[in-house]
Amino acid sequence: MELVSLFHRKEKKKRLKLRETKFGIASFICALLTLAYLNIFLLTFGEVAGLTNIFFGVLPFLGTLFGLISLTRINFKKTFTLLAFSIYVFTAFCIVIVGFFELSIYPKP
Repeated sequence: MELVSLFHRKEKKKRLKLRETKFGIASFICALLTLAYLNIFLLTFGEVAGLTNIFFGVLPFLGTLFGLISLTRINFKKTFTLLAFSIYVFTAFCIVIVGFFELSIYPKP
């Protein structure tokens, strides 16, 4: 009987639930705002150029900085941080592809 009770005690150990870092969540929000502005910018053909410095300069820099800070945290999940970095890579890839097509379709003399 004691062997059975010892076996059940070992099974019932609870695992600690890890939380997300606040910097990772902030990085993810910055990445989503940057991606949303890229979509608005491409749909309106650049008519909202006044906010370009904020959404393509400041927010990705802050998001990357927040992401790097959140990667240094121990005993926290890094899911939102990795999602934010993947969104930044996707945004950069889209900008390069759009720029390539723009230069290949409308070459300047």
